[in-house]
Amino acid sequence: MAVTIDQLISAITDYQAPRVFNPWSQSCPNEISNKYFLQRRKNLKAHLSCPDPLCIFVGEAAGFRGARFTGVPFTSEKLLVDQAIPRMDHSKGERITTRHIPWKEPSATIVWEELHKHQVADRTILFNAVPWHPEGKDGPLSNRAPNAAEKSAGLESLSLFFEAFQEIPVMALGNIASESLNRLSIEHTKIRHPANGGAPLFRAGATIFIQKCNKQKEHNRTL
Repeated sequence: MAVTIDQLISAITDYQAPRVFNPWSQSCPNEISNKYFLQRRKNLKAHLSCPDPLCIFVGEAAGFRGARFTGVPFTSEKLLVDQAIPRMDHSKGERITTRHIPWKEPSATIVWEELHKHQVADRTILFNAVPWHPEGKDGPLSNRAPNAAEKSAGLESLSLFFEAFQEIPVMALGNIASESLNRLSIEHTKIRHPANGGAPLFRAGATIFIQKCNKQKEHNRTL
């Protein structure tokens, strides 16, 4: 029997490790509500509940400007406040954090701009090789690359994810995502992650990938 979205969310919610923040079970002092982790579960479920997915983008790990607060990969507080994310039940202007302005994450902005440009935002599912937020040396509001144990735990979640979402074209953003997919023998296209000056190569790679997905979808409809 295929894994359900609820089973997937339950599995990632159970994970705990030192210096790792679990957005779906933990609260952050910077949040307006100490129960927002419950809303993050709803956010992720809404994102994953895509009726006719065209493609899947897999990133590295949750970041402190993005999924740490929203619960959705490559999605910042600013994008939710602006209602730029499909399927989200989030009132325009509604805040998550006590910060004077909403958190904005460059990679998240670039990814969703590209999805909207190609008119596939409502048909794309995003996930991370390590779903949780590895906290960096400067504390909760910093990032670091996931270690071997965290990547191994992420493989279990990624495996469940692909039991729930099968036969959908997959794109890996960067090396860590691609390595995890290779370890699970998941066929995928690897492109540049948009961070650290990678935006132009990301946009070029995403354009080719999305066009290919659209052509394949159209071909399947004609069969």
